[in-house]
Amino acid sequence: MLSLVLAAALASAPPPPPPGCRRVSTPFVGTICSPHDGKRHPAVLVLGGSEGGNAWEPLLPLFVAHGYVAASVAYFGAPGTPATLVNIPVETVGRALRAIEQRGDVDAKHIAVFGTSRGGEFAYLAAATYPQITAAIGIVPSPIRYMGLGANNVPTGCAWTYRGKPLACVGPDPAAGQQIGMEVMHHQPVVLTPFYDASRAANPAQTRASFIHLERIHGPVLCLGAQADAMWDSSAHCSLAMAYLHAHHHPYADRAVSYPNAGHLFITAMHGPKSALTQIAQGPVILAFGGTRRGDADAATAAWKRIWSFLARAL
Repeated sequence: MLSLVLAAALASAPPPPPPGCRRVSTPFVGTICSPHDGKRHPAVLVLGGSEGGNAWEPLLPLFVAHGYVAASVAYFGAPGTPATLVNIPVETVGRALRAIEQRGDVDAKHIAVFGTSRGGEFAYLAAATYPQITAAIGIVPSPIRYMGLGANNVPTGCAWTYRGKPLACVGPDPAAGQQIGMEVMHHQPVVLTPFYDASRAANPAQTRASFIHLERIHGPVLCLGAQADAMWDSSAHCSLAMAYLHAHHHPYADRAVSYPNAGHLFITAMHGPKSALTQIAQGPVILAFGGTRRGDADAATAAWKRIWSFLARAL
């Protein structure tokens, strides 16, 4: 079950790569999987979230089974990458993109990017930067650049850079940060959604300056949110993304869907309620993802059908 694999990946060394896949360390760190049938295929770059590392590698065979060359791109928390989610170069995806474009089994005119959570934020940013990306999928993503996450996930600096310069981001709200500290101190599940809401509200000018230029994406945008998201308000993020795209007359078939009773990791619950992950303990901290097991499972079933349909039309 992918959610269990993901949970294990947060705390231990990864297992061997899936059959038919190989890990790479240059020009990017990650894993590449291919149908290996001698044909050219559209490709999908996969970006994980704030767990870091190459934790979403187990997802790649799903894309291969649907006819795509798939590559996971580790951008921090793995050997050969920065240790924390701070000052991550957008060029990390650029290097992976160039490597995938040059493969003989890839149709370089049809490349999508798929990201979850902070990886969804990164996916939108990369798609807005590189016109070779012709479709962007964000799972519980953000269209706004948020603060970096340093050691022990403490907010610091900004998450992304481009051409050596930090990109503007929404910084943390101190009062909301204190509330998180109280939850940790009292061993309560940490719900981060109010923290991100308060940080946006406290910094309206930063929020405007940190909005990703989604109108620069050369293809359709899909945003899948969770109405019971305990990490951040991904439903609101999707609404903001669609409003921005509409206001900027983005000429593609963009779409947002938010699923009821679904939490931040609903996309991993593809094997039913038992595969759902609504919270996880990381040392003394209990991190809440939100949603119910049934809600996550129902959302995953609907979302994956929509993802395959979206990719078939976009690529």
